Amino acid sequence: MNVDIHTHDGEERYQEESLLAKILNWFREHIYFVAFVLGPTVITFLYLTLIATPQYISEAHFVVRGHSSQSGISLTSILQSSSGGGSGATSENTYVVQDYMQSRDAAELLIKKNQLLDVYSRPEADFVARYPFFLASKNFEHFYLYYKRHVLVEQDSETNISILTVRTFRAEDSQKIARALLDAGENLVNEINRRQRENLIRATQAEVQAAEAKLRDINQKLAEYRNVVALIDPLRQAVPMAGFVTSLQNMLTSTQMQLDQLRQSAPNSPLIAAYQHQADVLSDQIKKSGNEITGSDTSLVPKITGYEDLMVQREIQQKILLSNVASLEGAKQQANQQMIYVDEVAQPNAADWPEYPRNIIVLVIVFFSCLGLFVMARLLIAGAQERHLR
Repeated sequence: MNVDIHTHDGEERYQEESLLAKILNWFREHIYFVAFVLGPTVITFLYLTLIATPQYISEAHFVVRGHSSQSGISLTSILQSSSGGGSGATSENTYVVQDYMQSRDAAELLIKKNQLLDVYSRPEADFVARYPFFLASKNFEHFYLYYKRHVLVEQDSETNISILTVRTFRAEDSQKIARALLDAGENLVNEINRRQRENLIRATQAEVQAAEAKLRDINQKLAEYRNVVALIDPLRQAVPMAGFVTSLQNMLTSTQMQLDQLRQSAPNSPLIAAYQHQADVLSDQIKKSGNEITGSDTSLVPKITGYEDLMVQREIQQKILLSNVASLEGAKQQANQQMIYVDEVAQPNAADWPEYPRNIIVLVIVFFSCLGLFVMARLLIAGAQERHLR
C-alpha cells in the first residue's frame, strides 16, 4: 500500500515538473514574443490596475443660436437642413466658439482665473497622467498639447449640438472647468455681438452726428442773419407792408377818380387843389413804402432772399437728418437681428464614477499594436534571411 502511495506522489511530481518544463520551453522558444508582446501588455496591466489615477469626465451640450433660429420651422429651413446648407452664419459662429474653447487664449484664461495648472497637478495624480509629465519640461506649449488631450469640443452632425467634455482627476474639477469654458464661450459671443453692432452702427451714427452739426451751424447762421437784418421773419413782416402799399394805391385810385370828376364837372372848384395835394401825398407815400420793399439795397427783397436761402438749407438738412436717423434705427434693428447667443442644452455634470482610464480598451490596443509590430518584424527578418540564403 505504501508503495502505491509513493508511486502516485512521484507521478504527480513528475507531471508538475513536466508541465513546468513545457512552460519554460515555450517561453524559451518564444522569448521575443514574450519580450515584445506579452511584456508591454503585462506592464500596461500593472500600471492600469496599481498605479493609474481615476479620471472623471464632465460633459456639457450647447448650441449657438441667432435671431433667425428662434422662428418656427418653415419649408425653406427644412429644405436647407436636408441639403446640408441651412446653418449659415450660426454654424460659423458655432465653429468659432468651439475653436476658442480649445485655443491657447482659453487655456491661458483658465490658468489665470481657474488655476488650471493646479487642477492637472493634483497630488493624487500618477506620474504618467499628471502635468507635467515626468519626461516633459514645464512650459506653456507642452501644457497646451496636454490641454487639448483633456478638453474636447465636438459637434453632432445630426443635431448640430456641440458637446464639450473635460477630463480631470476630480469630478468637481471637471465640472468647474466645463462651467468656466461655457462662460468664456458666452463672453466671446457677447464680444462678437458688440463688435458686430459697432461695425453696423458706427458709419450711420457718424452721418447722424455730422448732419446734426450741419443743422446747428445753419441755425446759428440764421440767428446771426436775423440779428443783422433786425427782422425775425422777413417773409411774414413783408406781408403787412405789401398790404399797406395796396391800401395806399386804392386810396390814390379813389382820390384820382374824384379829382377827374371835379375837373370835368367843376373846373374852378377849390377842392381840386385839395384832392391834388392828397394825391401827391399818397403817391409819395406809395413810392417810399415801395422802396422799403423793393428797389434798393436796404429793401426787404435782398433780406428775404438771404432768409429764404438759409431756410431752404435748413429744410434740406432737416430732411437729411431725418433720413440718417431712420437709417440708424434700421442699422440697430439689423444688428439686433444678427445677434447670436449660447444656448446651454445640458449643464456640466459632476460624474459619479471615473470613465478613465479605460483598462480593457487600452490593454487590447497595446496587445494588438505590439503583436502587429512583432509580426511585421518577423516577416522582415524572414525576408532578409531568405534573400541572404539566395
